[in-house]
Amino acid sequence: MLAAHYKKPLIHPIFNKIMNFPLLIAILFILPTATTANANESSTGLINELSGKSINDWLRLKDSAWNLGGWLASGINYNANSAGNHNNGPVSMTDRNSELNLYQLNLFIEKTINKSNTWNMGGRLDYMFGTDTRYTQAIGDWDSQITKNSYYNIAIPQAYAEIFAPLGKGLTAKLGHFYSIIGYESVPSGLNFFASHTYSFKSSPFTTTGALFNYQLNDQWNINLGAVTGPDNFNRDLGAWSQMSGLSWSNTETGTSLSFSIMQGDVYQHQSSNLVYYSAIFQQNLGNWHYVLQHDRGTQDHAVNNQTASWYSVVNYLTYQATDQWGIGVRGEWFRDQSGFRYNAGEAGYYDVTAGINWKPKNWLLVRPEIRYDWSQAQLAPYNNGQRFNQWLLGIDAVVQF
Repeated sequence: MLAAHYKKPLIHPIFNKIMNFPLLIAILFILPTATTANANESSTGLINELSGKSINDWLRLKDSAWNLGGWLASGINYNANSAGNHNNGPVSMTDRNSELNLYQLNLFIEKTINKSNTWNMGGRLDYMFGTDTRYTQAIGDWDSQITKNSYYNIAIPQAYAEIFAPLGKGLTAKLGHFYSIIGYESVPSGLNFFASHTYSFKSSPFTTTGALFNYQLNDQWNINLGAVTGPDNFNRDLGAWSQMSGLSWSNTETGTSLSFSIMQGDVYQHQSSNLVYYSAIFQQNLGNWHYVLQHDRGTQDHAVNNQTASWYSVVNYLTYQATDQWGIGVRGEWFRDQSGFRYNAGEAGYYDVTAGINWKPKNWLLVRPEIRYDWSQAQLAPYNNGQRFNQWLLGIDAVVQF
């Protein structure tokens, strides 16, 4: 996604959207919904601590196969360069200076599949409101048509059914609209160590629409095969299908894992626009230390002056979990925009180093202060409204699980 400038948000649009939540809740119980890492968050969330009952207790879903939950992520950033337009771009999501923003207010309902010896079906629906939705909306007759507000927006980043088939070690099929399998960082804020995101993340596919099949080859190897309508696209170009696949290996004894995922296909139906995007990730656990090395590369035909555009990156993450409540981490990235296609500053190299702390005083609360330095070697100055080649950012946010 290309960087853009947005209007300063007003307060009243937030409350106008929140007033639509009763309608949302009704929709959540009608539409089908699947397994997620957040499946048990509602039982240890804020509502449970305040009332002694989880969301599912209140809605009498505790003994059913359904689970309702959600989270809120909000934060503020300070740009030491005092960006006059309040824009920290080309940094994404945490891209506003000196403004307290609601990044994500996400509600989900799901039914997890049971990977047993019988056929069964589940699914998931996510509804998101906030400033991050500008990046997660799908092109076409989907969530990008819900509202025209340019800053605080609405998205439905996931709405899919999931089927388990007891074939071999078990085959699962995900059908509908769901997050991409490509890359290390995720759209759901609380799953990331840092509040801010890499240039690689912003340049990778966020959501996909179609079918994705997963098969566990053995205890160490896992394979994904899918057909989707391209990156962040719902039905704008239905004839431009892409393949999305991945292979992963993990060794629990050594704490080592490797994964490779790729998307390939035309972005547009009626013109040559072949996109190839892959992500290779190495992870290693060493006691309380966790190291990640990520390499991404993308190319797209006829993207810049009828020429093929290319971009690639290397990202390193190193985190240390000192206690259950405290963790520290550092991230370093080099992103090469070879054709000036991703960030509108011509041929350029972008660099960023981020250091941060994770503080989790409660199971339902995560606080993430961080400091970040970005600099570039570019034809055009990318920071501070085209005036600087570097910037310092100080940020803090909080993620609350319901």
